[in-house]
Amino acid sequence: MARIQTYISDTSVEKTDKLLGSNTDGSTKNFTVKDISKFFKNTNSAGVAAQFVWQYKTLSPFSNGSMRTTGTTFANLSSAKVNKYTYGETNSSENLLAILSGKDVIVVDVDNQNNFGVYTAGTPTQDGSTDFYDIALSSVQNSNGSLTNEKFYSMIAYGGGADKTVSLTFQPSNFVGYPSPLVETINGSSMKYIDWEHDLGKYPSITVTEAFVTSGVGFVPVKYISASTVRVYFTGTTNGTIYAN
Repeated sequence: MARIQTYISDTSVEKTDKLLGSNTDGSTKNFTVKDISKFFKNTNSAGVAAQFVWQYKTLSPFSNGSMRTTGTTFANLSSAKVNKYTYGETNSSENLLAILSGKDVIVVDVDNQNNFGVYTAGTPTQDGSTDFYDIALSSVQNSNGSLTNEKFYSMIAYGGGADKTVSLTFQPSNFVGYPSPLVETINGSSMKYIDWEHDLGKYPSITVTEAFVTSGVGFVPVKYISASTVRVYFTGTTNGTIYAN
């Protein structure tokens, strides 16, 4: 083999170009630029922040690094069950998954970015004591194509949450216990309430408009059940809209 400096530099890199290197077993092999690129995309070895890559599986075994979905086209995806280990990783991402809550996310085919869906992600919830987490995918904003067994897909958080506003238009049937709504005593008064799962992943500012309040804005007590659920109190059953920001 000639010395490295004697070879001509190739200034036009193509996917089919080959690099010479050592395999994990110590043998010398050729590696195409295309296959190296595929490895980086499938494993996110470049370390792109807030990007998770899983292998889509429709059949068991559902091992580390795999993902399942409710719905097989991007237009009808309603949830994803994802492993806390992204593909090829031995370090868990379970804590980082929490950043997806309430965010706009893109689910995209790593080999063909024309296969994708844009959604609002719910709060990742562990499936029992398993290594899998369920993430609701709602409010599809844009989509194209479908998912294919054993192909690789990334989920990327790209916005929302911090300044996102969501709303619930409510009526008497939304009150807990309807048609005999439950009550709690708040500041000495018996009040009926609505439990609303807003999925913003934070304790948002709550504003309420009631149908029969002439000022337009109702001033009501609020209790934060969790970072995803708020309890809003009323003196009686009514109609209106709750806003969370």
